[in-house]
Amino acid sequence: MSGPMIRQFLMYCFFGGLGVTTDFVLFSSLLYSGVWYQLCNVIGYFAGTLVSFLLNRSITFKVKDQAGRRMTLFFTVAFIGFLSSAAALWLFVDYFSLEAKLSKLLTLPLVVLLQYNLNKRITFNQA
Repeated sequence: MSGPMIRQFLMYCFFGGLGVTTDFVLFSSLLYSGVWYQLCNVIGYFAGTLVSFLLNRSITFKVKDQAGRRMTLFFTVAFIGFLSSAAALWLFVDYFSLEAKLSKLLTLPLVVLLQYNLNKRITFNQA
């Protein structure tokens, strides 16, 4: 990986981290309020994805055109990540009996790598 690619990935991770922080704080707050963990995941994931899209679109990938199309693609990629997250959460919580917050943290590396590659190749591809 070249220097610019590493920088782009690190920026994606940083802004994605802000999205993940939004997701996790909302997830934890709703979970604390007694909301079912999968519904917490949907709400937190949506909010975090929106934060990540706005920052990565304008700063990481510096793409300003076709905002609606790119947002649709970004949310489609996020939905694929969400399905991966939900399946992993189910596996960790319901099958392995791990705590929901720990399980959520365990799903993050898989989702970050999956979504970065899809977004770089599809959502923000300028070819």
